[in-house]
Amino acid sequence: MKRLLILMTLLSACHHAARVSKAGGPPASPSPAGDPLPTAAAAEERALGQQPAIPPLAPFDAPAPRIERLSNGLAVYLVERKGDGIESIHFAVRGGASADPAARPGLASLTAALMETGAGGRNQVELATAADTIGASLSVAATQDALIVSVSAMTTSLAPMVGLLADVSLHATLDKAEWARVQQQREAALIDQRSEPEVAVVRAFRSAAYGTNALARPIEGTLASVKATPLAEVKRFYASFSPGESALIAVGGAPADEVLGALDQAFSTWQPKPVRVPRPPQGAIPAERPRLVLVDFPGKPQSVVIVGQPAVPRSSPDRIALEAFNVVLGGSFTSRLEQNLRELHGYTYGAGSRFAFGRGPGPWAARSSVKTDVTGAALSELLKEIRAAVAEPVAPAELDKARALLAYELVETLSHADALAREVTDMFLDGVPPDELRTRVPRLQALTPALVQAAAARVLDPAHMIIVIAGDRTAVAPQLAPLQLPAPQLRDATGALR
Repeated sequence: MKRLLILMTLLSACHHAARVSKAGGPPASPSPAGDPLPTAAAAEERALGQQPAIPPLAPFDAPAPRIERLSNGLAVYLVERKGDGIESIHFAVRGGASADPAARPGLASLTAALMETGAGGRNQVELATAADTIGASLSVAATQDALIVSVSAMTTSLAPMVGLLADVSLHATLDKAEWARVQQQREAALIDQRSEPEVAVVRAFRSAAYGTNALARPIEGTLASVKATPLAEVKRFYASFSPGESALIAVGGAPADEVLGALDQAFSTWQPKPVRVPRPPQGAIPAERPRLVLVDFPGKPQSVVIVGQPAVPRSSPDRIALEAFNVVLGGSFTSRLEQNLRELHGYTYGAGSRFAFGRGPGPWAARSSVKTDVTGAALSELLKEIRAAVAEPVAPAELDKARALLAYELVETLSHADALAREVTDMFLDGVPPDELRTRVPRLQALTPALVQAAAARVLDPAHMIIVIAGDRTAVAPQLAPLQLPAPQLRDATGALR
């Protein structure tokens, strides 16, 4: 944003100078060749050719949530933002897709979908109407690590929004007819996804990287598991929610004590039956993983490429250094991957990378969609950039930019009640300290190129990363010969071995 403002100022000055010249102002200085140099064009070229200086990170104070417990043991995380007109409240239950039985991937996600269809004596339309009446946003979703019910509305609607949250969280109807509809919709979506290389490449990567571990299973389930899941299992999963594995997270402008009182009234009487759904064994992450995986989509004009591996949980002490590393390599529009694959070679419209931090060792992966006829060349450049980034310290200027971008992302998160609520929810789920936001900028300031490189070298191993390509196998395979990769493992669009 700062760079954009600088450019706009300079361009405005250029425009003004040009108008003065046309109106009879001082003539432009002659160029060395004797021709007048257009003042506006010259100033614009100078502006575009200069990168603005990145100032040191300023002192920064972020909130730490106030943590309380209701009489039933339910944790409450409170962040009061005086003057904010919005309140965002989440009800989070640990588990999510990682708690799905091995034979029932998608159970948490299906439960979330069914919870939205009716609660507290109201059907889905009536729930939506009640939310619209107070201008609230209400949703239920399953992630890898949790099932989360969230509601956002004006702070003046605190009481009705807490009522909606409690109804959906604790009093879902789980109707039989609605269950049949949820199953049918999910089956149709899974069938449609089989034709999408962007989905297939992720499924194949997860399966190859994690084997029998819960992180290998798709959050939304498989066609077979959705068909085989009875309503009784959904009800049993829902009944297994307990205060000890759950938390309420409230962020917004309402006074914290007022919010705590409303939540206590709605949730403190929750005493669920002691229904226990045994947590499935997580499964070991395979030490030996395939180097190359192909998913065949004959005739596709593009290939979707992923290169990555299992990494570390969000609680890792290396996380902040790894985030900075990733910004440099593939986590920003000016990253090395973007500059190489998009700007220099024109292989793609975009290339990037990310760490999927969570409670478990989520993956790091670089990804791009490239033209089929340059798949091999693009992969070669992708691997080259990954190897170089892990082997050598990042440049000081790159680290300065990474610090600034990560600090800006934090400010952006703190600017929105719901974004901050999601961040605090992750604190609860992933077991990070409650002052994590407050210490983030000092930890960014303490990073050095050597520390960043050391963290990347501890976690990432370019020589053994999994390469997954979803595209036209006949056209792609010959392009991979110069890379001297082993014979590919073949998987289908669901990630299963062929």
